[in-house]
Amino acid sequence: MLKKSSVWLVVLISIMSIAFIATGCAKKQVVKEEATAKPVVEAKKEEPKPAPAPRVEAAPPAPAPRVEAAPPAPAPPAPAPRVEAAPPAPAPEPVDLVSLRIQFAFDDYSLSTKAKENLEKLAAWMSKNPKEKMQIEGHTCDIGTNEYNLALGERRANSAKKYLEALGVGSAKISTISYGEERPLVPNKEEAERSKNRRDDFVKTR
Repeated sequence: MLKKSSVWLVVLISIMSIAFIATGCAKKQVVKEEATAKPVVEAKKEEPKPAPAPRVEAAPPAPAPRVEAAPPAPAPPAPAPRVEAAPPAPAPEPVDLVSLRIQFAFDDYSLSTKAKENLEKLAAWMSKNPKEKMQIEGHTCDIGTNEYNLALGERRANSAKKYLEALGVGSAKISTISYGEERPLVPNKEEAERSKNRRDDFVKTR
């Protein structure tokens, strides 16, 4: 009895296996036919469009580098002021010193009226020519000793100097010297000649 049951069980399993196989084949065939029937276009999905490239904003042009204006060239130094050469000192007015010679009496050193007039003319000339300097030379005739005549000639020169100073001539512009009888103007032969030798002469100095 058990053996018979086993047989039936085997048969039943076999039937079920066959049925299952048959059902699977039929289903597979249906799926295959459906796949064949569908157009290829349907199976192909629409490819997504490529995303547009991000818009790149053009960078604004870089500003041109600022060129600093070169500082203005320094002005050339002003030329040194032209120093005009000092005009040459005007030449002194001519003066006839021989005509201004003064005479003295014998053994005397006082000034006569004529002598004072000549000294006043000389003082006026010196005031117009302040750069000029004057030397007064005292002279005598040959009467008397040489020492005495040197002292007399000095007194005569100093008399003229003091008078010029009184007229406003600076003492620094006047010098004196005595020659006594050493430099006669004319030979001492007679009184007329000797009187000419009793004198003061004027000489310009620097």
